[in-house]
Amino acid sequence: MDYTNAVSVLTLCATPNGMKASGASTGHHQIWARDSMITLLGARFSDDDRVQGALRAGIALLKSKQASDGAIPNNVDCATLRPNFRAYADAGLWWIIGSSLLAPDAATVNSILAWYACQDVDQSGLISMQESADWQDLFCTRGKGLYLNCLYVLALRAAGQHERADLVSDRINHYFWYRGDGDMLRHISHTFSTENRQLRDSLGRKRWLPVKRHLADEEHYLPYLGFRAVGEWFDTLGNLLAILSGVADETRTATILDFIDRHGMGQAPIRSLTPVVQPGDPDWRDYYGMLNLPHSYHNGGVWPFIGGFYISALVRAKRLSQAAVALEKLSALNRAGEFNEWHHGETLEPMGVRSQAWSAGMYLFARECVSRSQVPEEFFGIHRGGTD
Repeated sequence: MDYTNAVSVLTLCATPNGMKASGASTGHHQIWARDSMITLLGARFSDDDRVQGALRAGIALLKSKQASDGAIPNNVDCATLRPNFRAYADAGLWWIIGSSLLAPDAATVNSILAWYACQDVDQSGLISMQESADWQDLFCTRGKGLYLNCLYVLALRAAGQHERADLVSDRINHYFWYRGDGDMLRHISHTFSTENRQLRDSLGRKRWLPVKRHLADEEHYLPYLGFRAVGEWFDTLGNLLAILSGVADETRTATILDFIDRHGMGQAPIRSLTPVVQPGDPDWRDYYGMLNLPHSYHNGGVWPFIGGFYISALVRAKRLSQAAVALEKLSALNRAGEFNEWHHGETLEPMGVRSQAWSAGMYLFARECVSRSQVPEEFFGIHRGGTD
């Protein structure tokens, strides 16, 4: 029944132009690059012709609205077909991943990756973004984002550029992995304008370093690296993509999943971050308004689509019994919220929009992973297709 309900949601979201984000009468009636491509991961396993047609139509529509510099739009409005590029950072990467599964297009991929190469603004090997420019489009993630750069690795592998993907992976491990030791120098050293001589610059002046106040004794990947600043919280989706992209080795994978267990994040599953950002914290913003209150929306809300990534990460780590239990929890959450967009992080009350495409699609993806007892290799670039 859960499979049937998930496919029913997808048919509500399917349009001749692509898979819109929401099938409810009130919702997100655009073809979002990230939403539709994440939806595609699991929706491609359905046998509904309307769903399959919408997935391919969305790939074509987003490509047709590509900017001259190579950028893929954040979304395209279903009514006007007008593209929107505001939260731009991850759209092209998801397009590369999604199109590689259903409609490979090497020329378009190369033009997108050329645009992303220009986002490596300091030649560190990592790409940067403006604040609120990725999936957390009303949140303070900025600079070099963990989620964005792990996604970059996945897209490069999908494009067959494995050597470049390995380089980015190495850079993520060097700059983002926090060792639980309080040493912040390594995480901000890329922001120095003069040669790095540890705690003093080339003129002998003592450098200013931030203090890790939250999760100071915990090992994890930091959510973002900004100018003389880092994110304090555990970014769930970013850390899960580190596992799924192969950035995290076996030891770090176990550390991440044990962290999730220890902090009770997988009870729903799964909360988007911990600890939540509170008013008065450096990363609190007035524009959060009432939506990003603690334990809400991007600020610690429970997102069913992230739950799908969590289950697939458990499968990849061969924690198969735990993955099966998590899938049952995700099924119950989706039944209660009718495949809602997100739920309150403490009460689990459905708070977003019903009939959300990526909630349904990632349920199907998680279901497929548990059924196979492995993650479909083609998505994660484990195959060695393409050329460097």
